[in-house]
Amino acid sequence: MFISQACFEGDKIIEHKIITKLQKTMKETINVEGLISTDCWLKENKDRIEYVFVTKWKSKDHFKKWLTREEHVEEHKEMNKQKKQVSQEEVKINKTLRQYEIVDISLF
Repeated sequence: MFISQACFEGDKIIEHKIITKLQKTMKETINVEGLISTDCWLKENKDRIEYVFVTKWKSKDHFKKWLTREEHVEEHKEMNKQKKQVSQEEVKINKTLRQYEIVDISLF
């Protein structure tokens, strides 16, 4: 089993941007081969929010196949182009990725 965790953190004023991104990603995971489940978690305080999108996969290979699909790669290329054109004053979303593989610790 393989777990992917994508954390999106920013000021509350950009929460709608994060939610829009997560809704799009959620739709892209419907009926994907090897996907076991998806969850979205929220952590907030006075001025900041953090959404964590967690996917559970049958294997790392299933996740890689979904991640490297052409539409996803092209989306990231376009986002990188846009980042170069955006002013430095725009509020940013911090993204942190974490990935885990299941391990049987009783074998150690």
